Amino acid sequence: MSHPVRKVVTVHDEREAARYAHGHVCVVDDDDAVRVAVAAMLDHEGYAVSSFASAESYLDFEARNEPLFPGPRCLLLDVKMPGESGLELQRRLATLGIALPVVFMSGGSSAAEAVQAMKAGALDFLIKPFDDDELLAVVDRALARSAEDEKANLSVQEAARRFASLSAREAQIARFVSSGLQNQQIAGELGIAERTVKLHRMHMMRKLGASNVIELIRILDNVE
Repeated sequence: MSHPVRKVVTVHDEREAARYAHGHVCVVDDDDAVRVAVAAMLDHEGYAVSSFASAESYLDFEARNEPLFPGPRCLLLDVKMPGESGLELQRRLATLGIALPVVFMSGGSSAAEAVQAMKAGALDFLIKPFDDDELLAVVDRALARSAEDEKANLSVQEAARRFASLSAREAQIARFVSSGLQNQQIAGELGIAERTVKLHRMHMMRKLGASNVIELIRILDNVE
């Protein structure tokens, strides 16, 4: 699940879009002092920042699916909060298909909670009080991960778009070729002439942008 893209209209939008391009950090912490201080520091560093006092308010934000300027995103998440805890929110996000790098912030968590968070895919687990340099280093890492994930996701989407352009017969032949069958074998499987297989294969490889079987396999791996 991803937010629709917000378009730049005004000069203020241009400034905001630059912040989002640098990185959008969502800070979820019920401690007002910590939340405000972290948000202010990140804002000073040029990031776009959204702050939430509870897991529930953050989930409301995601549910509204408001348009956002494009850019990498990450989540700074307190562990112990009234209502839904940080660990519970992490599980909820996975269920909802909201894939953001998560960095936990904790003032008194057990080792078991830290292990649970990391096993569930958290990028890091910071112990309060942490210094600005430590936090910024982790945020940079989280946003870099987000950018990598987004690039991979775009590759998957492009592979799906190309595969969708194939005819049913071309898709059949793509799968046969990727499984190692030769043209003559494919012709026998489909009950068509070998020259027809060659023609479909040529069109299929051109539509997918694959120059050899290895590239074809990579594309199909992103689709299936």
